[in-house]
Amino acid sequence: MKKFNFFKFVSVTMAVLACTLNVSCVDDNDDTEAPYLEVSPSTLSFDTNGVPVAGSQAFFQISTNRHWTATVQSEKSWITLSATEGEGSADIQVSIPEGINDQATVTIAISNKVGALMSQTVTIVSGSVLPATTIYRETFGTAAPSSSPYPFVDAYTGWDKSGEGSSTTEYTGVAASVRQSGKLSAGYEGASGGAKLFFGSGSNFVINKITLQEAQTNLKLTFGGSYSKNTNGVYDNVFKPELFHVYLSADGTTWSNALTYETKQADDYWVLATSHFTLKNPTTTLYIKYVADEASVFSMDDPTLVTGPGGQEVVFDNTPQPGEAKVITIPEMIQAMTAAQTVLDATADRFFEAIVQNDTVGGNYSFNNLILTTVGATTAGNGITLYGSQVEPTAIKVNKGDKVKVTLYKGLAKLVNYNGMYEVTGAKEDTWAKVEKIGTATVTPIVITADKLVDYQGMPVTIQNATTATAGVWATNTDLSSHNFTVQTTPFVVFCKKGAGVFVDAPFNAATGAISGLAAVNRNIGQLVPRDLNDVKAFNSTSPLITAVDPTSLSFDAAGGTKTIQVTISNQGSNTLSVSGLSGTLSASVNNSVVTVTAAENTGAAVSQTLSITLQNGNTVTVPVAQAAKSTGNTTTLSMTSQNIIDGKTGTVELGTNTYGSQTVADLSTWYTWASNNINFTGTKVCIAPANNGGGIQVQGNASDVAKQGIIANATALPAIQSMVIVLRVVATSQYEPAYNVYAGTSVNPSKSDATINRVSTVETVGDYKVYTQTFDFTNGNYSYFSIINDLAGALYIDSIAITYKK
Repeated sequence: MKKFNFFKFVSVTMAVLACTLNVSCVDDNDDTEAPYLEVSPSTLSFDTNGVPVAGSQAFFQISTNRHWTATVQSEKSWITLSATEGEGSADIQVSIPEGINDQATVTIAISNKVGALMSQTVTIVSGSVLPATTIYRETFGTAAPSSSPYPFVDAYTGWDKSGEGSSTTEYTGVAASVRQSGKLSAGYEGASGGAKLFFGSGSNFVINKITLQEAQTNLKLTFGGSYSKNTNGVYDNVFKPELFHVYLSADGTTWSNALTYETKQADDYWVLATSHFTLKNPTTTLYIKYVADEASVFSMDDPTLVTGPGGQEVVFDNTPQPGEAKVITIPEMIQAMTAAQTVLDATADRFFEAIVQNDTVGGNYSFNNLILTTVGATTAGNGITLYGSQVEPTAIKVNKGDKVKVTLYKGLAKLVNYNGMYEVTGAKEDTWAKVEKIGTATVTPIVITADKLVDYQGMPVTIQNATTATAGVWATNTDLSSHNFTVQTTPFVVFCKKGAGVFVDAPFNAATGAISGLAAVNRNIGQLVPRDLNDVKAFNSTSPLITAVDPTSLSFDAAGGTKTIQVTISNQGSNTLSVSGLSGTLSASVNNSVVTVTAAENTGAAVSQTLSITLQNGNTVTVPVAQAAKSTGNTTTLSMTSQNIIDGKTGTVELGTNTYGSQTVADLSTWYTWASNNINFTGTKVCIAPANNGGGIQVQGNASDVAKQGIIANATALPAIQSMVIVLRVVATSQYEPAYNVYAGTSVNPSKSDATINRVSTVETVGDYKVYTQTFDFTNGNYSYFSIINDLAGALYIDSIAITYKK
């Protein structure tokens, strides 16, 4: 005999009354409108206590403009509906008693005075209709390390998968690593407590090719989840489902909308996430993708897939179906753009045809950017960029010269003028565009002048008689590369991204000639982006060339010492290196590709010199070398260069990670520390400059946005600062002196409200650079703290900083 729960009966009765009152109606003349019927969801799942399971609900929604009836399958008398007929749209509450292990259907039909028109069904599942079968489970094993370096998904071999459908599974991911550090899974049933998966920046993890039986459409997915964020020593350990998403696919290409899931706290750090779902269409292969929206805060463990009662309906192809699409042109879209994202068309799909300009083999384009040009266009304003993972050229298999038809879906595709770049985009969870290859075309660059790069953005162009005064390599695997070119008196930049395919370590000469590529925009400034080595053939070099030096600057204390510089050379042949530029306490010698710099004891003032390393029949590179002054009387001098940049979190020099391109300019938590003679210095928006900007200390700058202003300051008081000498460099063609401010005060982090220190500046040309030596006199006050703040212009490139203060 089933147990009768009085309180549940009262609650259900009240819910039935409420939902009955919620039924809406339509006018008696409904036959003048076309009938429609929509019922959602198609499946409701309850446990044996009569309570909806996680991810399900206790009611279904009817949307219609006709009289409707709801009929329960005749033999399933255990189902109670809040209403069995009505007029127009309604929410229908479903109530079931405890102890039911069964399923049934409810048929919703609409009709008019003539008769039945259409119908839909809702499946009601209660309890465990079928014994749960473990299809897939992964514990991540116990082989992962407990300290860095942690293996990424593609390198890890200690997997521990099980379940009847697990033998075919494979793993892929982006910035997801396996580790046994921090808080490991605990507190929920099945917590393995060994290795876990940690999500880094822009991270995802995909479980590929789980094998399903055709009848396995009602499923349950669980996983352990953890969120941990440290903000100035305060930890937030509250899991945030809105920032951690789960998607399903039958082929690894077309993904469902994000699954909804319920979390239950397991311990202070971990939750158990559960999702019940029903596959609308059976599949024999299932893919599961986990995506973290926030970097370095999420971990997961023990993903498990079993058969279940079902729940939310999952449709793999959530691509909107094009309706009556209307044509649009690239110039029309550009004309409609503003600085804010706006929907292109809320009521109709739009389409256009264009030529793909990305060279995926050359590799010199920003990931997730699809660059398109109007077919046959030769005038400005016919290039545009589509931005998003949905249009990454390698993913949709298009390349330079492919003719495509692009459909932009109504309400989803958005236009924006992003810092001068003409962009079409959409939410990353939406399928806002469809790109179809319809043919091929010849891509012919248009000859323009350098001042027209912004106007011709997204289009292939050629600039005649371009000159670069500096030899180098087009790209490296560690830094972004911006090369300075001129045409007569008009400067422009030739840009290669980090790891730009065929351009990596490819040398070029200082020369004059024609150069081609895509016109592009970076923060409202035009630049040229070559697509392949043929675009830059007038500059490609087989001559001897120094391509890199490591380190890019040296500093010594007053006692002196010896340090080495490793020189990387392309096409060296029998050509040898030589050195010059050092004198006094500093000297240098060469042994093959290693330069040794020796500093004798310095008994005088601080020394700042430039070492020139010259390759016979090749080029010359310069390395700043600084030596601190010997402490005299009651003063001492500290010197620092980029070699002194220390990661404040680890206390170790990490030149490979604190480089331009990997530093997050807008991230206020990006802090670094300098330590010299036990005096600590701090900085924000600071990194090591790329080699083509001298390899020194790079300090980001912005005249109006305080959040983007780089700062270097002392965290430890320096008694009575006397002077500061800053050595900076700019490219020799620049017309501008470095612009920034030095502030002083008696408390930490002085700013413009405190004293501004004046400077005396001298400049000399050394190789391809102008080197500025700027001296700041602090003796007009008794200051113990300073701040170097780049609050006036663009980035600073500092060779060295020397600070003299009283002991």
